[in-house]
Amino acid sequence: MASKREMALVAIIIILLITNVYAFSQSAKVATLEKELAELKAKPIVTSPTWDDIVAKAKEQGVVIFYGYGDEFMKKFFLDRSAEFEAKYGIKVEYHHGDWFSTVEKLKADKKAGKTVGDVDLVFLWSKPFADAWEAGTVWQFDVMSVLPNAKTVPYELWYQTDFFPTYGAMVPGVWWQVGFVYRVDKVTSPPKSLDDLLDWCKANPGRFTYCDPNKGGSGHTFLMTLIYWMYGYDTYAWKDLGKIDPAKTDWRKLWDYLNELEKYMYHPGEYPAGNMAAFELLAAGEVWLEPQWMDIVWDQVQAGRVDPKLIKVYIPEPTICAGGYDGFMIPWYAPHKEAAMLYMNFWLEETTQMKLVTDWAVYPLNTEVWKKAPADIKAQVWWPEGGLDAMLQRPLWFRHALYMYEAMTKWTDEVARK
Repeated sequence: MASKREMALVAIIIILLITNVYAFSQSAKVATLEKELAELKAKPIVTSPTWDDIVAKAKEQGVVIFYGYGDEFMKKFFLDRSAEFEAKYGIKVEYHHGDWFSTVEKLKADKKAGKTVGDVDLVFLWSKPFADAWEAGTVWQFDVMSVLPNAKTVPYELWYQTDFFPTYGAMVPGVWWQVGFVYRVDKVTSPPKSLDDLLDWCKANPGRFTYCDPNKGGSGHTFLMTLIYWMYGYDTYAWKDLGKIDPAKTDWRKLWDYLNELEKYMYHPGEYPAGNMAAFELLAAGEVWLEPQWMDIVWDQVQAGRVDPKLIKVYIPEPTICAGGYDGFMIPWYAPHKEAAMLYMNFWLEETTQMKLVTDWAVYPLNTEVWKKAPADIKAQVWWPEGGLDAMLQRPLWFRHALYMYEAMTKWTDEVARK
């Protein structure tokens, strides 16, 4: 057997070997780190471009190719703002007016074809087509909101979602649409003050209420989503299931029963106007006396002389109507002039441009301070609900949920329209 002295020497040798191995490994690690540090020092420092850099690049590009959608008055608004942008920055805007569906389908086709440089820089669209474009990989996945200087004027709740679909800052909100209840003051002395009173009012005034087919007009599907929140609770859906739906929350039997009962007392039961304008034409003609409608549709029809403003009034029933949607801008992945597109987005959020939303259109500005500065005579016009944006902000603010809303639109056809 080995003596105690021999065993002790072996132990010392083992310890020394382990120590040397550890020291060698540590020395190797230090050498590796020193090499990496030397390589980093040799590389040029890369910094994010400043906003001035982006503006300079945009002017160098000299053009932005913009695809919008909407009625003729929206086309005029986009063209007018684009002319102002050109005058301010010397950058030409090639504006294409069409529909959001065709634009998104074009992007999908270009993506499938393998295009890397395209012919679209900027797209104006709403939440559902943005969701479709995002899922198809056609959106430039860049946090634009964190770069635009004027984004700080936009409520933070809108920075990273649109109708509860995540945007990751890649969609810049541009307008705040608003639906209200519009009624004929020459026919109605006491409109329903709340959603609770609507059915009873319709029973007392049969044939005088309508809403447009939710699949053919935004006032219809905004009304539909409002009823879901009213019946099942806003907190059931708000800030939950972002970018998806929970099937357990789509059992809307109570909603369909309510709408089928309401239909019995509506204008031409079983018939639904094919769009926002079709619904308003019935109100302008005095066929119906009450309906949910976009403020800017009311504005457009008053401006066109198709309805006497003294005969109508807009209001928000208790507890509220869904806010928005907040249609906005996104840049496709293959946009050839991304900096010019970002500059246009920032221009849209400027106070001067936001004021034009109030004075030259009838949508709320994203910069809520702009509303406070708007001329009193403009804010007193009939297309704004009483109290305007200030009053709206004192109510519960119900953001629409795009995917639940779209699910409800699909189910409405079978549960209501076809029954």
